[in-house]
Amino acid sequence: MAPITATIVPLVTLFVGSTTAFVTPTGRGASWSLANPQHAVRSSTSAVATRHNARRRSSATPATSSLRMVSEVAEQRAAKLRETAAAFRAEAAELEQKQARERRENAQRSFNTFDSNKDGSVDVAELKAGLEGPLRRSFTKTLQARMGRKPSKEEVDDRIAGLPGGTLFPDDLALKLIQTYDQNGDGLLQQSEFAPTEELRTRLENLFSQQREEERVARMEERQRQMDDRMRPDAGTVVVSPGDVNDGPATTADKALSALPYVLPLADGVVFAAHLFGAFLEQTAWAQPLAAVLLALRSVPFATLIGFFSLSIGSSNPQINKLVRFNMQQAINLDIALILPGVVGCDHGGGCWGPTRPSWRLWRTRVRTWCSWLCWRLWRTPLALRRRDRSRTSSHCWGG
Repeated sequence: MAPITATIVPLVTLFVGSTTAFVTPTGRGASWSLANPQHAVRSSTSAVATRHNARRRSSATPATSSLRMVSEVAEQRAAKLRETAAAFRAEAAELEQKQARERRENAQRSFNTFDSNKDGSVDVAELKAGLEGPLRRSFTKTLQARMGRKPSKEEVDDRIAGLPGGTLFPDDLALKLIQTYDQNGDGLLQQSEFAPTEELRTRLENLFSQQREEERVARMEERQRQMDDRMRPDAGTVVVSPGDVNDGPATTADKALSALPYVLPLADGVVFAAHLFGAFLEQTAWAQPLAAVLLALRSVPFATLIGFFSLSIGSSNPQINKLVRFNMQQAINLDIALILPGVVGCDHGGGCWGPTRPSWRLWRTRVRTWCSWLCWRLWRTPLALRRRDRSRTSSHCWGG
C-alpha cells in the first residue's frame, strides 16, 4: 500500500501543477479561470506598437528640431532684410529731400541772377541775357578746339553771325524753353517755376539737338522729293491740279481766239494760191486784203518761226481754254504738213514763192527747225512711255 501511495501522490501533484499553469485569476478572489488567447495576442500587439511609436517619436524629435531651427533662421534673415530695405528707403527719401532742397536753392540763386529788373518774373529777353554768356563761353571752347588756338573776339562774333538767326540763342528757342517750365501759361517764368542754370542749359541743348534733327529730316525729305520728281515719267512737265485746268465751256472770246492760230498755216500756204490770184482777179478780189496781210507777215524775218513756237508753247498751257489749245495744235499740224509740198514745189521750179520769195538759206533754216521739232515730238512720246513702263515695273518689283 505504501508503495502505491508513494507513487500516486507525486502524480497528483504533477497534474495539479500542470493545470495551474493554464488558468489565470479573473478577479480579486482566489478563483481562477482559463486564459483568453485573443486577449493575450492583443496585449502583445499593443505592447509592440507602443514600443514602435516610442521609437518613432524618439527618431522624429531631431528632424522636427532641425526644421524649427531652419525656420527661425529664415525669419531672422527676413527681418534683417526688411530692416535693411527700410533703412534704404529712408536714406533714399532723405537724399531726394536733400536734392530737392538743393535744386530749390540753386533755382533761387539762378532766378535772382536772371531777374535783372527785380519784377518777380523772367521774360524772354532776361532769359537770353542770362544764358548767352555760358553759351558763348562753351562756343568759344569748341571753336578753340577746332582751330587749335584761342580765337579772337572778332572771330567769335563772325562765327556767331554766320549761325541761323545770327545768334547763339534764337528767340524761338527761348520761347520754347519758357513754355517748357511755364505752368500758368503767362509767357513768363515765376520764382516757383524757375530751374537751375545747369538744368536750363541741358534743356536748351536738347532743344538745339531736336531742332537740328528736324532740319536734317526736312532736308532728307526735300532731297527724296527731288529724286522722286526726277524719276517720274512726266518729269519736266508742268503738274497742275484739276482745278487749274481750263476745261470749261468756251466763251465768245475763246471762240474768237481759237480761229487766230490758223493765220500761221495761211501765211505759209498763201504762196500756193499765187496763180489763182493772177488768173482770177475779179473772183479773188475779196481775198486780196487778206493775201496782202499774209504776204506782209511772211516778209518779216522769222515771223512764222516765232509764231510756230509760240503756238507750241501756248498749246501746253493748261490755263488756256481747251478749245483754243486744240486749235493751236491743229494749226501746228497743218503748218508742218505744208513743209513737204513747199519743198517739192521749189525743187520742180514751180515758182511757188511768188513776189515775196525768201532766200533759199532762210527756207532751209525753217525746214531744218520744223524737222527738228517734229523729230523731237516723235521721239519724246515713246520715251515717256518707256519711262512710265520702267516706273511701273520698278514699283511692282518693290511692292509699290
